[in-house]
Amino acid sequence: MNSARQIVAGALALALVCSWSPVASAQQNQRRNKKYIATRQITVDQQTGTLRLPTPDETQALVDNLIALTNRSTEGLQAQALPSGAVTVDLQDRFELVTIARPNPDGTSELLCVASFEEAAAFLGLVEDPSQQ
Repeated sequence: MNSARQIVAGALALALVCSWSPVASAQQNQRRNKKYIATRQITVDQQTGTLRLPTPDETQALVDNLIALTNRSTEGLQAQALPSGAVTVDLQDRFELVTIARPNPDGTSELLCVASFEEAAAFLGLVEDPSQQ
């Protein structure tokens, strides 16, 4: 039973590597070339403790981090056959779920587990900068 699971897991990993690479890489590159703006007050000001919109630099840093954390690219991933016949793929910290938080005016926070940049951006109120289109 254990080897059957390994074979199934290996086949799924191999299918993953073979199917998503070009699309995910292209989407990541497109996001990196776009500018985003924040529409929600998601930054806590260090001096006053109040919520504010992030600066353009803070927004760009957040976008860059979210792109990296929600990486779904298979580019460069290598499938490796094991002696048992199973196939493994080191996903290199890709294909992870990411828990993000946004602060509320009352001092509480809302949490959401996301699998994509789009989910994270929607939750945090990040939209493409219309002046860049």
